[in-house]
Amino acid sequence: MKMYEEINHLKKGYVYERYTRIVHDFKDYDKITKVKMLDAIYDVYSDYNNIIDVCTTRELKYLKMVLDNKLTIDDLLKNPNELKIEYLDEKYNWERENLRHKFLLDYDYYKESHIPEEILDNVKAAIKNVNWKEQKKIDELNEIIVGYCKVQGSALLNTVASFGSGITGLSEDVIWKHMLSNKLFNYYVYIVSKDFDSIGNNIPVAIHQDYYEIEEELEKQRRLQGLAGDKQIDIRIYKRLFYNDFDIQNPKIKKFLDELQKLPFFWFSAIKTIREFAMLNIDRSSLKKSIQSVPALQYHDLTNFFKIMDEAMDEMPSGALNGFTPNEVKELKVKQVKKDIKKNQSYVKQQNACLSKKDSKLFYKIYFGLLEFTNKKYKINNMKIYNQHGINPYELKGIVDKFWENKDAIVLEFCLVNPYKFNKEELEITSEFKKGIRGMFIIAKYDLEYTAFMEKDKVYMVKGLNDNIDNIISYKDLPYVVVTSVIPFKNVLTYDGMLLGMGVKMGNGFDDIVEKEYDNMMKYYHL
Repeated sequence: MKMYEEINHLKKGYVYERYTRIVHDFKDYDKITKVKMLDAIYDVYSDYNNIIDVCTTRELKYLKMVLDNKLTIDDLLKNPNELKIEYLDEKYNWERENLRHKFLLDYDYYKESHIPEEILDNVKAAIKNVNWKEQKKIDELNEIIVGYCKVQGSALLNTVASFGSGITGLSEDVIWKHMLSNKLFNYYVYIVSKDFDSIGNNIPVAIHQDYYEIEEELEKQRRLQGLAGDKQIDIRIYKRLFYNDFDIQNPKIKKFLDELQKLPFFWFSAIKTIREFAMLNIDRSSLKKSIQSVPALQYHDLTNFFKIMDEAMDEMPSGALNGFTPNEVKELKVKQVKKDIKKNQSYVKQQNACLSKKDSKLFYKIYFGLLEFTNKKYKINNMKIYNQHGINPYELKGIVDKFWENKDAIVLEFCLVNPYKFNKEELEITSEFKKGIRGMFIIAKYDLEYTAFMEKDKVYMVKGLNDNIDNIISYKDLPYVVVTSVIPFKNVLTYDGMLLGMGVKMGNGFDDIVEKEYDNMMKYYHL
């Protein structure tokens, strides 16, 4: 049978969805017919490499099994109860369903071959030329990164590449190229460009095709519900999700699916909606009402079924929860409450954890002198800095960056020129600025008289300037990631008055790591 004869029986919407997954430059729905869509799909398949590229190893092996089958329809008619054709076994339902979606199989089992005649030669060429070992490697990558997209619903393409690289050891560049060119990845994942206020415009985003229609609602729910955390990664789950709608090895989910299939209605019609509710992690009342309203179920007592469904859905990853399940979130919240209690109990309000007013004034005199000298030397802007009051330190960022890029040379030249007639003591203090460090630090802990700034394998015990730092950043927010400068000043360490928060949620396990490392690190009170 030819696929062109079968396509008349398929709905246009179904054909269009598959067409857009396979054909890169697809046309608008109203501007193309079903036959033209099939033309475009089979034009892609005219290069047998694209057939290999759009299939998994399992699908390709299934096609090979079909091609190798030597039974004829006459054999089936002669011994219908004795002959068992392996490729018709139920264990290959996944392969059959997906190959039909890709128009690589027709719907008539009782033939020597049910690969459409129009592409039979191309399929034969594909199977003859496939590199099975290489194909398995490609599968392993797709199982992970497509599975990740299936868990998240949508994600920045850069995040997917980073995740895939961390798991596989492949470079992010290799994964980027794969995602942009591999037909199987693009069959399951749609790549769009979006604008974000926080990170910029035209940012590539990967959206799993199954959740394309709810992507806007998913973004809304992620803003409302999303949390940072260190989710334990089980690659087996990602692989199972690649081949299934659910993690079928999870006992609660397996029990739910079994009960769902026992109900006297077309249970598979509810799967899409159930998955969407799980992805969004929204109230399930309307979902239950929708199932209860099915005519065949109106007089069924679904109380126990809905209990089983709730237990299963609480085990399903949610994109709105950044890949966590509702049960995992409950556990994280309990842990966070315990950590907050511990923080409250261990916190001691800082005292004398900043410079004296006299020393603070001297610090700003020297630092603003260096910054004005830097500004004039590099002609950055027209700001007056030295001996000025009420300057917002954050307005100086461009000048500060330039100073720290060239601090050794600037401090040396400043001390030689001495443009503001500093006395000997002031020049000695100024020369110490060369030892300063600018970078990313973690404010890890508040001591009675110091604030602990962690960087790599060191902890710097820092004094505030005009105020104790715990009055600027609450102890409840620790550990807190900042960009700042640690500077030696009169036998203590201080900072430059700028604590540029990174605005990044570091995850629930981050404070445990910081606490453990803090206890084992050397504490530095001088540079």
